[in-house]
Amino acid sequence: MSQYFTIGEVAQRTGISAHTLRYYDKEGLLAFVRRSESGIRRFSEEDFEPLYTITVLKRSGMPLKDIRRFMELYLQGDETIHERLVMFEGQKKLLQEQIDELQKMMKIVDYKCWYFREAEKYGDINYYKKLPKEEVDERINEFNRIVKDFREGHPE
Repeated sequence: MSQYFTIGEVAQRTGISAHTLRYYDKEGLLAFVRRSESGIRRFSEEDFEPLYTITVLKRSGMPLKDIRRFMELYLQGDETIHERLVMFEGQKKLLQEQIDELQKMMKIVDYKCWYFREAEKYGDINYYKKLPKEEVDERINEFNRIVKDFREGHPE
């Protein structure tokens, strides 16, 4: 006999609130979940995999309408494998763009941490302006070039 889980049990196990699970159901994302004769949602062990997929897609920024479309394709079975692959490849591309942007921001934040540690050592935010040109760290020159490009309307 299969084990079934209530919405509360699923919420407790997954960390997804019961409210969110009900919302997902209302939005048509949980059409795979069976219901009892009295209408109570009965999640099976197998239901955790598509639920996790929904969670990953949501956290990755995919709009609910697209997740709904993905779940419709999921329910249609093997004849939609290619369409689902295309959706995931598109989401992967978007995530890679976000990662690339975050890496650019991290580079600047790392630079600023270094810069402020150096400024703190000198006790002067503009310490590098007092150094001989050949002693100015290249990171400062690179950052100043980035800011100049930004100021002139040529952001990275």
